[in-house]
Amino acid sequence: MRAVTIASFGGVEGLEIREVPDAAPAALDRVRVRVRAAGLNRADILQRLGRYPAPPGYPQEIPGIEFAGEVAAIGDEVRSWKPGDRVFGIIGGGGQAEFVTVPENQLAPIPQNLDWAEAAAVPEVFMTAHDALSTQCGLLSGEQVLIHAAGSGVGTAAIQLVKAAGAFAYGTSRTADKLERAREFGLSSSLVVDGDPMKFVDSVKDWTNGAGVNVVLDLVGAAYLRANLQ
Repeated sequence: MRAVTIASFGGVEGLEIREVPDAAPAALDRVRVRVRAAGLNRADILQRLGRYPAPPGYPQEIPGIEFAGEVAAIGDEVRSWKPGDRVFGIIGGGGQAEFVTVPENQLAPIPQNLDWAEAAAVPEVFMTAHDALSTQCGLLSGEQVLIHAAGSGVGTAAIQLVKAAGAFAYGTSRTADKLERAREFGLSSSLVVDGDPMKFVDSVKDWTNGAGVNVVLDLVGAAYLRANLQ
């Protein structure tokens, strides 16, 4: 099969389309998927630069952590899928190839209203954001959400999901133009944080008339913890 391969670390000139070993099902619970579209994420760019090794068991030279396609073959123990089913999913690497092979429980059915390209852009960012907002936090209509790194992939997906839930999204970013672009997805208010993260505390209180937010989706990490609690 053919795949995007990292021939040399650096810019896109280091990528090549090459013939690589096929991804036929090796285990009874595996599904072979013919990839119709694959997402492009920050992890792929870092891998191309030589700064993100793929997890053990996944190809180091083939990027791609999300994909959409149709089931091409199944192992003898697979019960959830049949050849021809439209599926998408997340994989540790190797998604930018003609085929991937994954366990059957790592796939989901593609909604009928999504084409291949749209479906391939869902698993990594929208499923991550949906799990955080709905599964973990139980977001309800009318609640208020603060999203850090609001201009990132997961951030912009979260803004859309917050809006769809009838809630209100506020955001921070280190870059003003990312926040400006994020507004089209439903961001209510935003703030550039380029120094002390405590600076967003007063802004949040202003935006919410002193009530604070119900949910914080933090894509930055430990440096923001104290301010998040405030």
